[in-house]
Amino acid sequence: MRKLATERTLKLSDFVLAALIGLVALAFLAVQGNRQPSSTDCAVIVEVSGKETHTIPFSEVSGLQVLKMHFGVDQWATLEILENGSGSGQVRIEESSCPDKVCVKTGWISRPGQAIVCLPRRIVVRIEGGGKISHDSESNLDAITY
Repeated sequence: MRKLATERTLKLSDFVLAALIGLVALAFLAVQGNRQPSSTDCAVIVEVSGKETHTIPFSEVSGLQVLKMHFGVDQWATLEILENGSGSGQVRIEESSCPDKVCVKTGWISRPGQAIVCLPRRIVVRIEGGGKISHDSESNLDAITY
């Protein structure tokens, strides 16, 4: 019987392919690492019943801006947007006519991807855009529940 050769010698083309893959990976990491998110891209998006009603860039807010939204008889919510001076900011629902006030208890949100949801009034307030990446103690959290 013939013995099957299980050993394989590496060829020059194998080394070239490995080096090429390594260079592409390094180039990708360098591009991702040098990309600076723009703080002017951050904006507050307000949706009511699935329809976008307001888009407010933080760069257009000076100090504290209050937005009172009415949804019919005795249905309202008060939104506060605070610009932090560097084009970024934070937002919260200060008051709402909903019974459980979960949206009010959520408090301030300040990072892209965060959202405040008021189910009885069908309001979603979220921050979208580049924003500044913070390295505070909360930035490593996946979620916060109340």
